[in-house]
Amino acid sequence: MSSPAQQDVYGFNTRPDVVPSIPVHARSALDVGCSEGGFGRTLRQVLGPDAHLVGVDAVPANVAAARANIDFDEVVEGYFPDAMAGRPETFDIVSFNDVLEHIVDPWATLEAVKGWLSPSGVVLAAIPNVQWLPVVIGLVMGRWDYEETGILDRTHVRFFTRKTIMDMFAGCGYEVLECRGANDVSEYFASDPVRWRRSIKQFAGRLSGDRRYMHFIVVARPVIAGPSPR
Repeated sequence: MSSPAQQDVYGFNTRPDVVPSIPVHARSALDVGCSEGGFGRTLRQVLGPDAHLVGVDAVPANVAAARANIDFDEVVEGYFPDAMAGRPETFDIVSFNDVLEHIVDPWATLEAVKGWLSPSGVVLAAIPNVQWLPVVIGLVMGRWDYEETGILDRTHVRFFTRKTIMDMFAGCGYEVLECRGANDVSEYFASDPVRWRRSIKQFAGRLSGDRRYMHFIVVARPVIAGPSPR
């Protein structure tokens, strides 16, 4: 994950785009990079009052906010996986919402997380798609401008497409159960009609394929067991 100074801009986000992919029968979840606890609120609503929910985040202000929101049973301060070292529990879900792209070695993280998954546990991840149409259009026009948030977040150190997401999980010994697009580009164009002409909007909605989606939501389970990090 990125340094604390670069992580405190995303705030309280309940991630409705991820909701359809949450395994509803899970009884425990670890939310890595939980920020102010928005997805913890969603997990509590979906999984119910008896689910055991733990968040982990490296930004002290985020940790304080997530603890104040009380949806998590516990919020751990620090970087995953080090912050969780030595703990005995496992989880039915380990989630990474807009987190893996901030990590220098997300492959090592996916290997390490196997030690925190229950026998039926899954990784749930929302990963930005660098093939998103506005980024592609910008690149064709000679632009690659880093921003505070979004696909070209200045703290992103890795960039993925659907194919490279699938390759990453497969290379780390996971079976991808779901990889679906989310946050359609038509919503983005509709919010900024001055910038994007009608013809471009039509092209985006009908012809852009994977370029339609800002994110891919992944659900994956290990098929090759990794060594326990504990």
